Amino acid sequence: MLSPLSILIFSTLLVNFAQCGILAPCHINDQTCFEKSVNAALPQLLSADPSLGIDSSDPLAVATISGDFPMIKFTLMNPVTTGFKNCDVKNLNINLDAETLHFDLNCPSLHTTGKYDISGRLILLPIEGNGDFDMTTGQYNTIVDAELKQVKGADGKAYLSINSFKLKNQALGPIKFDFKNLFNGNKEQASNLIKFANENWKDVADLLQDPVWYSNMKKIIGNVDKYLKTEPIDEIFLP
Repeated sequence: MLSPLSILIFSTLLVNFAQCGILAPCHINDQTCFEKSVNAALPQLLSADPSLGIDSSDPLAVATISGDFPMIKFTLMNPVTTGFKNCDVKNLNINLDAETLHFDLNCPSLHTTGKYDISGRLILLPIEGNGDFDMTTGQYNTIVDAELKQVKGADGKAYLSINSFKLKNQALGPIKFDFKNLFNGNKEQASNLIKFANENWKDVADLLQDPVWYSNMKKIIGNVDKYLKTEPIDEIFLP
């Protein structure tokens, strides 16, 4: 039988755990503290929580990603990306008065697999094919500028929500591309194309990356937004 003291200690621990938010509280103007808090919470923010209707952000599954450019068109079907939990948030700045959020998302490596369909010209070379693809990036840095809004919860408290965002994507390390069934299985053409893409990874990334990053970040930010609805602003930021 538990003693009254044991029951008291256990009850206190339960209360403290229930009151413990995902983000450790920081003073409102302490950007360094908030950046540390976000990085500490990142693995949880990117994890699924079925009870809150939140999907996983690592691995991140998206139905389709499409890019339509003057010289090239592509569709990625059911791409799955892993590695976001290894990313770091840097240069974070949040301004609640202006309702803005700025940060760099620096990722050492990301790995994506799925199906693809592509046609057109990849910079200098023609490209056409459909099938399985595998892509592994080196270091990637994405600069995020977001507009925030405050929403009122059912409890009458104010919560943060990410209203919109813009990205600037920078591939900083080599990217390895592997596309199966290019040119209807012509191995020589496929080998030349893949060799060209891997040697010119920066130019290829600059050309094709934005639809991929915007689709991925749209889902990630949507998931994070659901977590933000569980933690009132006055529990994230201290006066």
